[in-house]
Amino acid sequence: MKEPRTKNKEERERGKSPPRPLLLERRLRRRGGAGDPSPALFVLCSLFFVLSACGTYTPIDSHYNRGVEFYDQGRTADAIREYKLAIEDRPENYRAHFNLAVCYHDLKKLDEALAEYEVALKLQPENPRVLVNVASIRLEQGKDAEAQALLERAAKADRDGGDARVALGSYRERKGDEERALAEYRAAVKIDPHHVAAHYRIGLLLAKRNDLDGAVAAFDAALASDPDDPATLIASSEARERKGDVRTATLHLERAIVRLRDRADLWARLGALYERQDRLEDAVAALWEARSADARIAVGPRLKALFEKLAARER
Repeated sequence: MKEPRTKNKEERERGKSPPRPLLLERRLRRRGGAGDPSPALFVLCSLFFVLSACGTYTPIDSHYNRGVEFYDQGRTADAIREYKLAIEDRPENYRAHFNLAVCYHDLKKLDEALAEYEVALKLQPENPRVLVNVASIRLEQGKDAEAQALLERAAKADRDGGDARVALGSYRERKGDEERALAEYRAAVKIDPHHVAAHYRIGLLLAKRNDLDGAVAAFDAALASDPDDPATLIASSEARERKGDVRTATLHLERAIVRLRDRADLWARLGALYERQDRLEDAVAALWEARSADARIAVGPRLKALFEKLAARER
C-alpha cells in the first residue's frame, strides 16, 4: 500500500509532478507489545505503533533517496548521514526531516528525534504521520495526556487514510477502553476498506470477546488485502481452531510459518494440529522443526507418543 502523494505548494509553484514513490512503503513498524505473536513480526500487532519513513521519489540520484535505500538495508548510520546532506541541500525538505527523526527514534535517541519531528511539524503542522510519532514518544515518556491529544489531532487531520485512527484505537485499547478502540478501528475501515491493521485489530478484539464469527470475518478482510501477513494468519488460525475448523486453521498456520520458520512455538502448535487430524508423520516432522528452531523446547514426550502411535499403526 503506497502513501498517497499530492503536490505541495512549493512543487506547484515549480511545476513539478507529484513525488513518485518507487519503493513499497513499510506503512507501520512494530514497537514491542505484550501478547504480540512475535517480536520479529512486522507492523500490525503491537498495542501501539510508529509510522515508518517515507519512500523514495524523483530525482532518483539524491541524498534523500540514498538515505531511503540505506535505511531499507538496515544501515541506519549511513541513512542519517544522507538525510542530513539532503537537509543541507534543501532545509525545507519535510520528508528528509521526518525520515531522519524516524532513524533517531529507532535508535532510541528521543531528544534528537523530537527535534527533527518538530521541524517537520513546522513545515507541515497537521501532518498525521508526524503527530502519531511524536505521540508515541510522549507515551514512552509517560506523558499520556499529551500523547492522547496528539493522536486525536492526528485522527482529525488524517481524512484520507486510516493510520491515525488505528493509532488512536491502539492507544485506547492500551488504556482498556475497548469500545472506543473498536470504534476507531471501524472508522479507519470506513475511510480505507483495505486497511489491514484496522481489520486485524478488530479481529483480535472480537476474538477476545468470543465473537469468533466476527473475528474470522475481520481476519479474512485483512487477508484479502495482504494474504501473506503472518500476524493475521496466526490470529486467524487460532480463531478458526477455536471454532473447530481445524483444516483451515492448519492451512493458515502453514502459510504463516513460511515466513517465520524460526518460531519453535508455531511448529509445535502445527504439530498438534496435524495430530488432531491423524497426520502423524506430519506431526513428527513439525516437532522436529520445532526442536531445530529451539533446542530448549520440550517436545521429547510428544515425539515419543507419536512414534508409539505410528508403531501401533504398523502392527
